[in-house]
Amino acid sequence: MRKSSLFVCLLVAFGTAQAADLVIHEWGTVTTIHDAAGKPATGLNRIDETEVLPEFVHRYEPATTRQPNRRLAKSPRVPGRPDVTLRLETPVIYFHPPPNQKYDTPIDVTVRFRGGVLNEFYPDAEASIALDTPRVQDKMEAGAIKEWNGDVLNNYVVGTLQWKGLRLHDTVVAPLTQSEIWLAPRAVSSVSVFSPAAGEGEQYLFYRGVAHLEALLQTKVTDSQVTLSAPTQLAWLEASATVPNIWLADVRADGLIAFREHAAVTLRKEEAGKVLARIKRSGAGDHSGAGAAQLRASLKKALLAQGLFADEAEAMLNTWKASYFQKAGLRVFYIVPREWTDYFLPLEFSVPTRVSRVIVGRIDLG
Repeated sequence: MRKSSLFVCLLVAFGTAQAADLVIHEWGTVTTIHDAAGKPATGLNRIDETEVLPEFVHRYEPATTRQPNRRLAKSPRVPGRPDVTLRLETPVIYFHPPPNQKYDTPIDVTVRFRGGVLNEFYPDAEASIALDTPRVQDKMEAGAIKEWNGDVLNNYVVGTLQWKGLRLHDTVVAPLTQSEIWLAPRAVSSVSVFSPAAGEGEQYLFYRGVAHLEALLQTKVTDSQVTLSAPTQLAWLEASATVPNIWLADVRADGLIAFREHAAVTLRKEEAGKVLARIKRSGAGDHSGAGAAQLRASLKKALLAQGLFADEAEAMLNTWKASYFQKAGLRVFYIVPREWTDYFLPLEFSVPTRVSRVIVGRIDLG
């Protein structure tokens, strides 16, 4: 039996302590861009001005990537690194202690990003980037590197954030901002989180980053359909995993939306690259003014099924309303399996918790 499982069993047997009742909910998005043939776009750390976060958000740039043409930072003013193929966007972490109880236990939180760097966060945290040393030393791992010099991101590179000694409060003095994408996640009935070391607090922990990873679904677009296939690399998968929800959305410049939902598909370790689904594209008569509300309702239902509270699901959809529902284009949305999230984005707490993690995959199709 794994140590974590044994610990949970002991808590059940002897009664849960106050800390054991801490509920953690997290949501976020992973974004990729594919051309019609399915080739992923690169340079995704170059972003639009509308995606720039407020100045108070902390930034981290490894010492080996601080030259202008090597920067990993998300900015409209960088050329965009050719090895950045995925953006990890707006993961936020909410804390829900037992009702009507004061939660006095300090909390350490560590999140790692395999294949990428976590380079924006709030409150302040200890940021670093290193190699997955045990795997680098394993001679069975092809292409192993001994030290990271900043040249290329790959699955051996692991970015890390650590928050230490966090405290939970009913309210904190959060930073002032007019940014809608920062304010939307605050509309949740969670307790606030405060970092005594940084003297900073917010309704949630926030982080985001960039990586050299492929989308969980590969795509091919024709005039009549979008074909979805399993990723070419499934080393992270133990046996199988389910993608529970998939949507193909077509947003027109005039705001009308058409979308199709597809049933769950299963990824199996021995079936890398296998065709999983073919979704018929919408016709001109399928778009409607009610499409945005209908797509939003469908996404919210899936978010609730994955464990988010209603106000958390609303906060996520409000944060992403411009990119999800207003920006013209053809795109795929999907719920990322927990197996992928826990492998590429492991999250650790120093206290016992019950954690729900809901990541939405987004693929913009060229």
